[in-house]
Amino acid sequence: MKKTLMTFALLLAAAAGVAMAQDGHRYGIKSGILTQKSEMGETTVWFDDYGALEAQKMKMSMFGQETEMTVIRKDGKTYMVNAAEKQVQEMPAQGADINFLNLTDAVKSQYKVKEAGKEKVLDRECTKYTLTMDQMGMSMNQTVWIWKGIALKSFTDGGQFQFGNEAVKFEENAEIPASVFEIPKF
Repeated sequence: MKKTLMTFALLLAAAAGVAMAQDGHRYGIKSGILTQKSEMGETTVWFDDYGALEAQKMKMSMFGQETEMTVIRKDGKTYMVNAAEKQVQEMPAQGADINFLNLTDAVKSQYKVKEAGKEKVLDRECTKYTLTMDQMGMSMNQTVWIWKGIALKSFTDGGQFQFGNEAVKFEENAEIPASVFEIPKF
């Protein structure tokens, strides 16, 4: 069951972090703190250096269990941190390599990215996109609402599961302490 929870948390993080890019600015603002809500719980996202550093803390209720997971992305790697079990799992960066600030024809073709109009989320004019991505052996259809490269809302359909999240609070150009992005040593 714990492995299932970890896998599901990783899928959620990958889907929520769809705007990953290895090089260049991912976001059109330097830093921010984003709070998102979903039917499973709450996620707080801190980012700095235009998205080169990102940490997500997810508090979720899945399969009747409460779980808290932190995902830190930096230096081209993803770190899954389970503080309750004092575990850190390091892996290559997860998520689609999509930089919505610089959508290339190759990326649009690979992920079948299509623009689907404009909608406001938190009073910010977002571009709505649909895309398909394969993650951990699963094909997922997504709709994302992007503002300055940042996903303020998303809905993912993985066939056997569907989930979505939406920003309920966003602090732009926030001062983010470096400690947020530190990998714990257990």
